[in-house]
Amino acid sequence: MTNQDELFSLIRSLSPSEKRYFKVNASKGGDSKSNYMQLFEAIDAMDEYDEQLLKSKHSKKPFVKYLSAEKKQLREQIMKQMRAFHAGRTIDNRINELLQDEIFYRDKGLVDLREKALAKAKELATNGERYHLLKEILKRQTGFVIEFEKKKLTEPVIQLINEQKQLSNLQEAELELYTKNRELFSILRSGADMQDPAVRNRADMLIAEVERFRPRIGSSFTLQVQFERANSNYYHLHRDFKTSFLHTKNEYDVYQQSEQFKTEDAMNYKICLANLMSRALSAKEKEWFTKAMEEMKTVPVHSFEEEGEVFQNVYFQEHLFYINNGEFDKALALVPIIEEGLIQYEAKINLARKLAFQFNIMVMYFLMHRFKEALKWSDYLMEDNSEIKQEQKFITILLLPLDELMNNPAVKLTIGMEEMSLWAKSHIKGEKMYSLLKA
Repeated sequence: MTNQDELFSLIRSLSPSEKRYFKVNASKGGDSKSNYMQLFEAIDAMDEYDEQLLKSKHSKKPFVKYLSAEKKQLREQIMKQMRAFHAGRTIDNRINELLQDEIFYRDKGLVDLREKALAKAKELATNGERYHLLKEILKRQTGFVIEFEKKKLTEPVIQLINEQKQLSNLQEAELELYTKNRELFSILRSGADMQDPAVRNRADMLIAEVERFRPRIGSSFTLQVQFERANSNYYHLHRDFKTSFLHTKNEYDVYQQSEQFKTEDAMNYKICLANLMSRALSAKEKEWFTKAMEEMKTVPVHSFEEEGEVFQNVYFQEHLFYINNGEFDKALALVPIIEEGLIQYEAKINLARKLAFQFNIMVMYFLMHRFKEALKWSDYLMEDNSEIKQEQKFITILLLPLDELMNNPAVKLTIGMEEMSLWAKSHIKGEKMYSLLKA
């Protein structure tokens, strides 16, 4: 199998501390020489996964005979230990552990401990706005009251029922705002033409639905974030970059007032910072762009997912910023980092962002009159057969043939970013505005 083998990828993704924890705990009880531990060591020593090489190099070891079964057992053991290693790291983990405790106490008939576990889980879920978990907790609390309350049974049950109704209203608002925001984002990401009445009307209808929930947002962190993100996407679609930026800044301010969520919801906070960089760049808010970029670089990351998110946003926006400001030496210095990151975080980066990275590098070399390097990156774009970023491919075709430019030293280009954008616009059918270079 190729180096995309799932077990190999899993082992490679483990941090040194995770590997150390696995080795120490999985080998307790004399299992250090078990088949799956030997298999772990063998795979961990490989730079690329080659199953035939693995079999031939360790042909005398027993794990080779039943390799498929041993790989399955090793994967299960790794995940078992990783669940223990990361236990309690997030609020969701802590709540789920308390719910597991509640089941254990119930089976053992430990009523007081069971009640305390539910109360603590409810406190965490309420403060953390984990509505999906709170629903299960309220359900269990209702059952507990009915089972054990001897007097005034109706009053506590009615109170819990009312809490469940309020929770349902919050969940409805959260779901509606989330789905409307995601659709607005998908319209933005797809590069849909806002001059198309159907697209414009759909976006207007979505934001009207979002606005309908304004009175229900209250102090809810989750609802505030989704509300501001939806508005930011909507105004960016309409190219009202200033208003779009202000809504993303509002979201940023919500996070600053909620330190708990900055920690517990770290991935979404990084997305907020990435959006702030993007919107500040479009709105020409240079100070806010720099502020968001510097914070993005310093916010701790705890996983491959978060590392990839930081890479694909920080370096994409920073590289584009330098191009737009004519700081080509700084933009050029980022190219090796970007090349390495595109390989390292391939599983995380979506195709649209990968193509945008490649396109911007091609444009950078073109504007620097380094046509040989530009041609190299144009090849990557032309090899893509997807429907994503077709405008990029069209502009690439317009810039070709670069080989003629390379072979004609008399050609001296002075085209700048504004001129290129206007020139591109005049060559696109229907006068469709091409603004990717400034997006």
